[in-house]
Amino acid sequence: MPPLKLSKLALSILICTLIACDFDSEQRTNYNPSETVFVKGDANHYYHTENIYQFFSPDHALENMVSAHRGSRYYDGWPENCLESFEFILENLPAVLEMDLRLSSDSVVFLLHDETLDRTTTGSGYANQKSFEKISRLQLLDHRGDTTDYHPPLLSDVLEWSEEKAVLKLDIKRNVPFELVIDEIRNADAVHRVMVIVYSLNAARVFHRLAPDIVMSIPIRNQDELEAVRDSGIPPEVIVAFTGTRETDPMLFEVLNEMGIIAIQGALGNLDRRAQSKGFDAIAKYYRKGAHMIATDYPIELYSFINK
Repeated sequence: MPPLKLSKLALSILICTLIACDFDSEQRTNYNPSETVFVKGDANHYYHTENIYQFFSPDHALENMVSAHRGSRYYDGWPENCLESFEFILENLPAVLEMDLRLSSDSVVFLLHDETLDRTTTGSGYANQKSFEKISRLQLLDHRGDTTDYHPPLLSDVLEWSEEKAVLKLDIKRNVPFELVIDEIRNADAVHRVMVIVYSLNAARVFHRLAPDIVMSIPIRNQDELEAVRDSGIPPEVIVAFTGTRETDPMLFEVLNEMGIIAIQGALGNLDRRAQSKGFDAIAKYYRKGAHMIATDYPIELYSFINK
């Protein structure tokens, strides 16, 4: 069934309901206030925050944030899900770096999008059937299929690298236990520089029980999903709304802001292709509509457009 479209009347009613009936205060987690810090160097562009909850709140969030999908997906010589490519992106813009997590046969969490190694590495076969010792020797391929000198990185290495440098979005792929990822985040003392992506409210409930202090990106694409998240009892401080990859009604952004939740508009797919053919205002317009962040496969082009 396609997502329900939000009517202005329904959203107006919902806004009033939300203002009058906030999240259950007993479900809230107490967080220590701190300043959000944005450091922009001469050669690199870094995000550093001591309070991830403020970093992702409507009152404190930076304007026009860019999320680099898989880090560097379509840049020649810079493969996706690669530590060196993350450095390349940060040389060009301040970005929240999105990456994908997979599990090797020996239960090591590393970066890879596909279930198989064939498309993005010099290897082949299912990643979860290979030890990380074997995977680590493979070379990464860029989007053209050209071999690079780079190798699949460990999640632990990326978390260590990101300190005072980047905010990360962790897309936990199927069969990767939440507990392993949470342990990696805590071992790196990285709670204040990560957000995890979950694909359903049920998954959000499970993850929140395991790690109530870690921020989650939750799909909120329509009124039904919004009301379900509101009724879940998960506090807005740990929620970032992913509004999908289609045109989003500006009223949805408005309601989310009223709730204290920022929104990520996905441009992946059709919206990105439209920007490529018609100009990047085709996706930059979502900032004006109320999105705080846009997730795109073309972060350098989007950042250049909004700062020209």
